Amino acid sequence: MKLAIIGGGWAGLAAAVEATQAGHQVSVFEASHACGGRARATTLRMGDDTVLRVDNGQHILIGAYRQTLRLLQVVGVQAESALLQIPMTLLTPQGQGIRFPALPRPLDALAAVALAKGWSLADKGSLLRAAIGWQRRHFQCPNAWTVAQLCQGLRPRVLADLIAPLCLSALNTPLERASAQVFLRVLHDALLGPSGCSCLLLPRVDLSQLFPQPAQRWLLAHGAQLYLGVAVESLHPQGGGWQLATRPGLAATTAASGFDALILATSAHAGVRL
Repeated sequence: MKLAIIGGGWAGLAAAVEATQAGHQVSVFEASHACGGRARATTLRMGDDTVLRVDNGQHILIGAYRQTLRLLQVVGVQAESALLQIPMTLLTPQGQGIRFPALPRPLDALAAVALAKGWSLADKGSLLRAAIGWQRRHFQCPNAWTVAQLCQGLRPRVLADLIAPLCLSALNTPLERASAQVFLRVLHDALLGPSGCSCLLLPRVDLSQLFPQPAQRWLLAHGAQLYLGVAVESLHPQGGGWQLATRPGLAATTAASGFDALILATSAHAGVRL
């Protein structure tokens, strides 16, 4: 198929790599001038004209992200050198919080809760009760629930030291908006998966070097088309396929027409608008 992917963040690039591997003719349209979306590096010019290359936020992978690690390998990234693997450790600068020891499962999680620094017995009990409840329900909950709703019974210390930082870094979304079902999947895979699934994988390189740039090079080498700085403004059915209206306009060329299918890899807001 001739396939248009709208959005060049990690989701759009992942879809483009998979579709290209499957033999489709892929075109990626990204409104900004760099791929990577919310997880990429950016350049900041300071007041003294110093130029800094920084990530646009803290993004943490965990060992349970097996498909992400597979995708990194596909585009030529060696995870062993690009990522630092350490046991799950979520501590404040004062040393309070939770750290998973090097023990077999599930003893590592139980020991981490039991030894959590700065937590009262009530704090630890609230997390253990919640975890037992999640396991009894097979890590399922109503699809409309947010993480905040899921964790209503947890004490403030547990929310601040464990749930909030894990949710923000793993899902890039605050508790009040993050999907509880997606978060439960992360917890299930991290806590009940094979050894190493709960480990934190911290990038040794900036976020653009970790995946977006290698994915761009891989896609171009395999015949895909990337249109950066091209915003898709509307979609139009065309003879059983699709045509895109873009800014700047590409309608005069075949670049924006004749697509058999579309993938929207955008934010929810942009997807609704399209």
